[in-house]
Amino acid sequence: MSDLARIRSELLRDVLFSEHTTAGTGSEGIEKAVNRARALLKPESRDPWPHYLLGLALAMRYLDSGAQADIDGGLEHLREAIRLGGSEDPHAAMYRQQLAGALGAQWSASALKDPGKDPTELSESLRLAREALEMTDAGSPHLPVRLLQVAEFLGQGADGPDRLDEALEFAERALQVAHPDDPRMSKYQHTHAQLLLHIAAGKERKAEAAVEAERSAIRAGHLAHPYDPTQTKIVGTLQRARLLQAG
Repeated sequence: MSDLARIRSELLRDVLFSEHTTAGTGSEGIEKAVNRARALLKPESRDPWPHYLLGLALAMRYLDSGAQADIDGGLEHLREAIRLGGSEDPHAAMYRQQLAGALGAQWSASALKDPGKDPTELSESLRLAREALEMTDAGSPHLPVRLLQVAEFLGQGADGPDRLDEALEFAERALQVAHPDDPRMSKYQHTHAQLLLHIAAGKERKAEAAVEAERSAIRAGHLAHPYDPTQTKIVGTLQRARLLQAG
């Protein structure tokens, strides 16, 4: 592995797994990753990777800091990575997936303050997620994550309120193609349960969807580690599914 490839690999690890690296834990690790990624930027460089790494690091720091400058910078550098890489870059799908995720995180943070926020503002996120999915080979280990990303944006209403059935299809496909040992299986299953719950609570009040949501939530709970914090959310989904069944 070349020195540059090693640095990229280390930085990506430090950004995505900052809780478990020698760079430091939590915000300390992210801060060091931001500084290292910034140091890789070279004037006039046509390499998209430094922009991708810095954009990802800033977006991760935004999740911790909530600072507008972090998400603005993160989005700018992720967009630059896409521009420089074009559609033929071997990591083109990854750049789009992460920009879609960063835009989604920004929207979600705003929606917490404004519950009436228009979900169709996520249309760019959905477009990017679809592009990333189209660029992904059938046997890629990234396929289930990208299928689920599209499902989540559709479920949030990025393409209007009547796309839940389509969102469910993407979530079911993610479950079908995921490896049984994929550590994200519980997340895939819980998203599936939540989509069924939305369908059950919709205008048509489909009782069978509430039953299926309960079953899916139970499977998600079994797939998650007993001490995984997401167990609380899964239990909430399970309880809401049972309430809908009760009428």
